[in-house]
Amino acid sequence: MQSKILHAFTIDVEDWYHGTKYVYENVRESKRLDYGISLLLDILSEHNVYATFLWLGKAAEENPKLLKKVASLGHEIGCHGWSHEPVCNMNRTHFKDETHRALSLLSDLTGKMIVVYRAPYFSITHESLWALQVLVELGIQYDSSIFPSKKGRYGIPNFTQSIHDINTESGSITEMPISINKVLGFSIPTSGGGFFRLYPFQITYWNFLSVERSGKPVIFYIHPWELDPLRPFCNQGFAESLRNKLGIKSTERKLKSLLEDFSFNTLSNVAINFKHIATSTPHIGKMSFMTRT
Repeated sequence: MQSKILHAFTIDVEDWYHGTKYVYENVRESKRLDYGISLLLDILSEHNVYATFLWLGKAAEENPKLLKKVASLGHEIGCHGWSHEPVCNMNRTHFKDETHRALSLLSDLTGKMIVVYRAPYFSITHESLWALQVLVELGIQYDSSIFPSKKGRYGIPNFTQSIHDINTESGSITEMPISINKVLGFSIPTSGGGFFRLYPFQITYWNFLSVERSGKPVIFYIHPWELDPLRPFCNQGFAESLRNKLGIKSTERKLKSLLEDFSFNTLSNVAINFKHIATSTPHIGKMSFMTRT
């Protein structure tokens, strides 16, 4: 039996070689995005779930027909930046130019305005909160780029974990932070990705139930290559290769179990649903900040 709370199912759409620090030869012959996307579409269709596919600009440029297929099936198309460079490594002009380039391509391919965004590596940090103002200027209404805990170089510790509106100097944007769970005072990632591959399914199930008890939806994410055991792992360092291989053979099975046990929809629909519920309960608030250059 599925839960009553509506969770967000999101896919960061990038091929296995996007965003790596290694130079790969014969990348064109090694493309694997179609495999992961096709499998995800089949699984989502089997469970009657609509999801948000957040496309990297380079991935969309390389796979325009695949993007159009995803959009034609009714899934939400969002933006994941252009080159997978962390936002906190960019200045305002660079970020705006790259994001505008990606949004323009996605809009041209879908015939629709793109209103959802996620930064590569969840890299909107305290020092780069100015990016939210830029996103508003570019027409983005929903952002899911902030990890409310320390995550390597990224994350904003103690950031509000609930879906909420943030006021910028250019207007308001709805922030949908990546989900975490508090256990004995420690922040435990709940959301997906490598954590989903690493955890036994029972831990993921328990994390979802714990977040549900707080009245919040989980913002779940996955990459297409995480369902592809045959993706190349060449030229990677030992630690990166091990991290990317970990649990990859069980991802499909665990994903199907997750969809059977919980209810999912797109980022924007989850935000709208949550805000509707929040009109009678104080889950959602307002935040404002002064942007910095």
